[in-house]
Amino acid sequence: MIEAKHYDLEAVKYAYSRRAWLYSKTVALVEWQNHLIAINMANIQFGEKVLEVAVGPGLTIVELARRVGKDTTICGIDIAPGMLRLAAQRLQAHGFPNFELIEADSRQLPFQENSFDVVYNAYMLDLIPTWDMPLILAEFRRVLRPGGRLVLLNMSKYDESIITARERLYRLLPAKLALYLMGGCRPVLMETGVKAAGFHDVKRIFLEGKMSSEIVLAMKPLV
Repeated sequence: MIEAKHYDLEAVKYAYSRRAWLYSKTVALVEWQNHLIAINMANIQFGEKVLEVAVGPGLTIVELARRVGKDTTICGIDIAPGMLRLAAQRLQAHGFPNFELIEADSRQLPFQENSFDVVYNAYMLDLIPTWDMPLILAEFRRVLRPGGRLVLLNMSKYDESIITARERLYRLLPAKLALYLMGGCRPVLMETGVKAAGFHDVKRIFLEGKMSSEIVLAMKPLV
C-alpha cells in the first residue's frame, strides 16, 4: 500500500468537522452497506460492551446501539467535534440515551485495559500513516477483553500487486486537496499488521464495488 500524506492532527479535525453534515449525506451512505456486512460478521450480542473508534456522523453507532440494547452504554470516540455532535444527535433521535462519546485520538484511547467485548473501527486506518498503525492496533488490543473481537472496515484493494485509480489520483493531488476531496484516504491492507499486533484468528474479506473495501476480523488471545 502507498504511504499516507502527512497531515497535522488539527487540520484533520478541522476538515472532518467542516464536512460532517455533507459526509453524512454522501460518502457515509455509499459506505453503509459495507458497514452492515461488517457489523453482521461481528456477531454482536445483546448487552456486550462495544467501542466504535472514529464514529463519524453516527450512522454506524446507532446500529451498534441497536445490537447491544438500550440498557447498555455504547461508547465511541472521534477527533472531529462536528462528527461527535452529529453522532450524539442521531443516538438521541433514535431513542438511545446510554452513550459515551469522547473527543480523543486513537493512538491514546481514554479507556482502561480489558474494557470492551468488541472494538469496531471503519474507514479510519486508510487515513493513517503506516508508522502509526502498530500503535493504534496495540491500543485496540489493550482495551479489548481477552477473547474480545476486533472488527476493521477499510478502503482497500484486492492485493498489493494492484495500483488503483484512487491511489494514482491520491499521489497526484496536493495534500490539502486530497484531504478535502478524498478525505485524505487511500487503500490499505491490514491483515498482516493485525497479525503482527498479536491478534489471533485473523480473517480478511474483500468487498469489491463502488467503495472497494476489506473487513478484517480478529480476536484478542484469551491469555
